[in-house]
Amino acid sequence: MISSVLALVAAAAAAQASDTTRESREAFARCLQGFVDSSIEAQKSRADFTAEYPRACAAEEAAFRGAIIRRDTAARFSRADAEESAGLEVEDSRFNFSERFEMAADAYEAAVQQAAAEQQAAQPAAATEATQSAEQQQQPPPSH
Repeated sequence: MISSVLALVAAAAAAQASDTTRESREAFARCLQGFVDSSIEAQKSRADFTAEYPRACAAEEAAFRGAIIRRDTAARFSRADAEESAGLEVEDSRFNFSERFEMAADAYEAAVQQAAAEQQAAQPAAATEATQSAEQQQQPPPSH
């Protein structure tokens, strides 16, 4: 039993050591996360985000793409297959982070709409209260 656990731990360590794309993948992900976070904080419009996002993190993307191609060609993939694999992995990473922006943008828009609806609902109530108060002030005091 213990030898089975040790074998699994050794295999996992070997797999991590052989992941030649890990560092570049993590750097690309950190860069994309930073871009998305700053876009959310700046409350960028979807149009601005969509225009800027494909150019964001170009150096990190190139390093990640290169690492994938080197990994796959070392595993005897054709150059075309390695490039396709790199393209798919980059596209997947970008899609995942753009989804984070979309979810945040949806939440922000919902909050803005909710605040506007609450403000609009409060305005008629305030106007009614003001009208009632003015009417009360205009009525003569009851005689005794």
